[in-house]
Amino acid sequence: MTNRFDLVVLDLDGTLLDPEREAPVRPAVKEAVRRALQQGVGVTFATGRTWDYAQTRIRELGLSLPIVSSHGATLVSADGAILHEDRLGDELSRHLARLSIQLSEVFCFYFRHRLSGQLVIRQNRASQPMDVYHHLLGPQTQVDADLHAYLDDHQVLKFVVFDEHPEASHKWGQWAGPGAHVSRTHHLLVEGTAPGIDKGTGVQRLMGHLGLDPARVLVVGDNYNDLPMFGVAGTSVAMGQAPLAVQQAAHWVAPSFEDDGVAAALHHFVLEP
Repeated sequence: MTNRFDLVVLDLDGTLLDPEREAPVRPAVKEAVRRALQQGVGVTFATGRTWDYAQTRIRELGLSLPIVSSHGATLVSADGAILHEDRLGDELSRHLARLSIQLSEVFCFYFRHRLSGQLVIRQNRASQPMDVYHHLLGPQTQVDADLHAYLDDHQVLKFVVFDEHPEASHKWGQWAGPGAHVSRTHHLLVEGTAPGIDKGTGVQRLMGHLGLDPARVLVVGDNYNDLPMFGVAGTSVAMGQAPLAVQQAAHWVAPSFEDDGVAAALHHFVLEP
């Protein structure tokens, strides 16, 4: 059988993974991914998460291709080598760091050390137990009110704000200004990356790196930040619990996360075409 797809790109939270807690990949999904790989179809991630977080899932599923991480800012190999990365400008980073001191919201910077490349995650305050932030932001996040102090030795990969308000992405987009691309990535989170950087540009870079025809790429996601990658791939799938606008933008709507929507999508398009 000749498959119509060369690559499947999966969002993580709400698509492959439970967005509220740490848990293994669901058995039906894991088996469907295994079968897709067995048929010669590549599987990888496009996520707001970092490679440092995603590496556990890469090993869990036995993946080997580069992933799109940090909401499109980073293209990184499965073993952690950075192939390309877009970071916020230093002037904007310093401006936002000064503003963050006055914020009542929890605000977080993802820093990349200028020399070592080490990832450092720091938030300005905490209003919930730290295990909540470790799940949503990364296990290495710590509280430090003086985010500005890191900027001599680090660049900012992205920022994250905890804000559930429906118009929060617009509010924080205006706050950051034209030097950042801001969008909702989780029902609790709004994220800012370098201008023009999103999952769409990340997936385009991935396809170019692998030399793939976009028509032979399938993407699966569940939130507004997945819409840009819907626009660059040949076929897009929205999870059943996705907002209506996300479902309407997709070529096909899968069952919800709780009903193993990724497994259903793989069966529909890859395993039983």
